[in-house]
Amino acid sequence: MASEVEVHDSDGDLVQRAASGELDAFTEIFCRYQHVVFRFARAMTGCPAAAEDISQEVFIAVFRDLAKYDPDRATFTTYLYGIVRNLSRERLRKERRFFPLDVISRSGGYAAYVDDPSDALEGLELASQVRRALHKLPPRYRELILLCDLHGISYADAAVVIRISTSTVRSRLHRARQLLRQRLTRVARPELRRPAIQNGALYEL
Repeated sequence: MASEVEVHDSDGDLVQRAASGELDAFTEIFCRYQHVVFRFARAMTGCPAAAEDISQEVFIAVFRDLAKYDPDRATFTTYLYGIVRNLSRERLRKERRFFPLDVISRSGGYAAYVDDPSDALEGLELASQVRRALHKLPPRYRELILLCDLHGISYADAAVVIRISTSTVRSRLHRARQLLRQRLTRVARPELRRPAIQNGALYEL
């Protein structure tokens, strides 16, 4: 006897149905993407409570503006990432601070970047080092590492989310990986740390 195959509606079908007022379709969109939205918001802000708030705001915005979504401009997933990114950055600007990132675990999916950006993280200590290093990166670099290396979206989709060119995504992500690798190398090799003066202040590189 042939086994039954569960058939899921495509994002496009769900969006069309939800835009026409079908609450069941919107509920399915929420169930399908709530974890993706929360995980990216938490990675952007470093704060689970903020991510909860942002997740609610994201789906409120989706419910309100879904009829305006244009599938010819971006996939629905890319559209969602764009909303999460904008709301997260707005939240961080209002807070005027970055929360400590607490989102990397053994199964977090981050690349280690110590020897090669594609290496998997091994152990909680390395995960903690990557978390601290990511926290110190400027937002324009951190968000690309999160989008492309954690969530695995394409450079083209990342360009749509951030509203920059694909070539800029490539160059900025390359620089982000360099900075992250440098910070992790300094952690692994304390002798590379040195005092420096910037704007009259003493700090440790």
